[in-house]
Amino acid sequence: MATKIGKNQTREDLEASLSKHCKTFATRQANSRVWGLEVQVDPTYARTQRRYLGTSGNVDHTDPKALMGDSFTLTVLEQPAGHKQPMHHHDEEEVFFVLQGRPTIIWEYAGETVKRQLEPWDMIYNPAGQVHGIINETDETCFFQVMLGNPQPDRPKYMDPELRRLQAEDRPDEEVRAND
Repeated sequence: MATKIGKNQTREDLEASLSKHCKTFATRQANSRVWGLEVQVDPTYARTQRRYLGTSGNVDHTDPKALMGDSFTLTVLEQPAGHKQPMHHHDEEEVFFVLQGRPTIIWEYAGETVKRQLEPWDMIYNPAGQVHGIINETDETCFFQVMLGNPQPDRPKYMDPELRRLQAEDRPDEEVRAND
């Protein structure tokens, strides 16, 4: 749906609306708190996200500063060399689009694991429910864009029972909001 500007609204109103809907890399805070529970299990799970659209990583989705879309979230993840994501899945579809680096996507199903290294400008579509993770097996930092097909997604569904236990006790919303 297009931005609606009433008959009595001005160019300044349109510019203000454009400014509200534009997010820049310089204004996005790199936030690692959303995955703080993962680092308790394995320090190589450390990574950061910059939220652009939606409240990915939140529990309650009540962040008044977040720009909310109608259909999806958009974040940029930064994954250091040698780091990885724990295996997990989502109830919604997810897309990774590589901006920089060569991360390796891992899929798992029925005890079988497959993986593929991606290059800049490559994309992987993870259908809803597909168990996956990303590992950076290179010596360079990776940046990739992540889109989840829900503006208020649930947190990841971990395969590791210890991560599920920690996640049930973890409420990062206030800290994530304060740093976003």
